[in-house]
Amino acid sequence: MLKRLIARLDDFLYRVILKNLLQLSKLGHGCIVEGAESGVNFEHMYNNIPEGKLVIGKIIDKILLGLKACQATRIRKDEIKSILWNEVRNNMLQNRKTKVLDLASGGARYLRELKEEHNAGQMESICIDKDLNCVSLGRELSEKEGVLNIRFFRGDLFKLAFLKRFGSKKKWRPNVIIASGLLIYFNDETSENILKEIYKALADDGIVIFQSYENLDTKKLMRKTLATSTGQSWTLYYRKPVFWRNLLWKIGFRNIFITRDQWHMNNVCSGRKGRL
Repeated sequence: MLKRLIARLDDFLYRVILKNLLQLSKLGHGCIVEGAESGVNFEHMYNNIPEGKLVIGKIIDKILLGLKACQATRIRKDEIKSILWNEVRNNMLQNRKTKVLDLASGGARYLRELKEEHNAGQMESICIDKDLNCVSLGRELSEKEGVLNIRFFRGDLFKLAFLKRFGSKKKWRPNVIIASGLLIYFNDETSENILKEIYKALADDGIVIFQSYENLDTKKLMRKTLATSTGQSWTLYYRKPVFWRNLLWKIGFRNIFITRDQWHMNNVCSGRKGRL
């Protein structure tokens, strides 16, 4: 009886009180109304400037943006950008253009920042997202920032045949494929199949870059107060680096690198397409 009462009080605290308070902040409102994985919310986390209704909304937003999970998200973005810029420079030394395919791209912040910070002109990017709002956001921000080497398209990445159809239709083969925030939603079998499709789609010697969750300090908060953009409850997969290292090697990737943030929340994985 006591356990049930405590559980009901806990649900009330999260699902009613906390949920209503969170909606006063920009990040909380965006996560609850649009879905926490929305590209708009990630842009707000990257900007890291508190906004909200009234003073209390801004205070709540500042607290949310300061959570370890949000800090780890910003670190992850910078790590992906660092790996990508290193690849761009290596390709430039070989007089080769870097062709990036960004899956589940959101606003593709790391690609836009590369253009702004390094004038990465030897790079052209195609960004795919199933959310039309993310596609519109990416186009709007790229135009506003004067980034002309990025194109945004809507596509259903949850269909494994998508990459094959895309490649044959566009006649454009990427030597970098980014899948930040994609594989966290799939079980082991589906994740392996997606990485196999990515391997096939990559040009020889190309690399894949993706992010994975090892842990999160906001699991309970997300489960009880947030929803995905489709309104469904959260189902995220958490995996250790050794899982990805073994899987990437099995598929045929080499030069595998995996980094962790200081809290062991986000792993950023990369691997180069080997010649088997």
